[in-house]
Amino acid sequence: MHDIQKCGSNNEDAGSSQNIIEINNLSLGFEIDEKFYPAIHSVNFDIQRGKIHAIVGESGCGKTMTVMSILKLLPKNAKITNGEILFENRNILSLKDKDLRKIRGRKIALIPQDPMTSLNPLYTIENQMIETVLLHNNVSKKEAYKIALNALEDVEIVNPKERMKAYPHELSGGMKQRVIIAMALSSKADVIIADEPTTALDVTIQAQILKLLSGIKKSGKSIILITHDLGIVKQYADFVSIMYLGKVVEEAPADALFSNPKHPYTKALLAALPTIKGKKLENIKGNPSPITKPVAGCPYHPRCKNAKEVCSQKIFTLKTQADGSKVACKLYE
Repeated sequence: MHDIQKCGSNNEDAGSSQNIIEINNLSLGFEIDEKFYPAIHSVNFDIQRGKIHAIVGESGCGKTMTVMSILKLLPKNAKITNGEILFENRNILSLKDKDLRKIRGRKIALIPQDPMTSLNPLYTIENQMIETVLLHNNVSKKEAYKIALNALEDVEIVNPKERMKAYPHELSGGMKQRVIIAMALSSKADVIIADEPTTALDVTIQAQILKLLSGIKKSGKSIILITHDLGIVKQYADFVSIMYLGKVVEEAPADALFSNPKHPYTKALLAALPTIKGKKLENIKGNPSPITKPVAGCPYHPRCKNAKEVCSQKIFTLKTQADGSKVACKLYE
């Protein structure tokens, strides 16, 4: 790996704290038809240095909105109502735009969900990568070209000089995703947000991209992995936060979560995970409620096999268990 892979560990604050990002009591909602609907409810989790932290849940559970709050890249009708997001001892949510721009891309980079639409079809890979490097680094254009070329080599693109001259439509989906990752690396970011980074890719390319992200982690960078694929989480993540209807219902080291899941929702997700044993898959009955129809009490209770009357009346908060995991459920109060 070239130097761009190592600069995350050169941060002045490195080693001073185990956590590089701390999200505390984050709440947000949306204005819809002149009414405000809460969507994220008092979310808490920490991102450790040099680890992959997966945020998992069904579509619409709030995982992407929660993580995009870190960069304040939210829809216009979204409003953060409470909480703080600490990065380098500063609350990102209180920063002015000019200070936030120094963090976006430069210290916290984003690998967007769809590589097909993330690159401008009118410009070559060279033009787009050099522009990214110049935006986040105080270097000459010649130095920017070298950084971009090194980044392409780091993501194992064959013949990087030739690829630099190509237009996006001349590259495969997997190649485009590697270019997007290379752009994130060239910014020298300490944290990389990967939003469903393998969704549009075939299985073979998925494995290559995830192996690449795992290698990036070894350089000391932190990765926030947004996904609904527990198979990927089991193989690559260090920590897992399970979200349901805007709440974190369980959080644990990946090994503990898969060996001893606690929340009924986590158990249901794992029961629906295909295995090579030929086990019959179980469906989770019903669908998550839309934010326009809020659920009283535990948000999962309408679909939960273990629900009791109290579950429709009380909101349970995360409680730390003996093995270090945290769970928000009546069964573990």
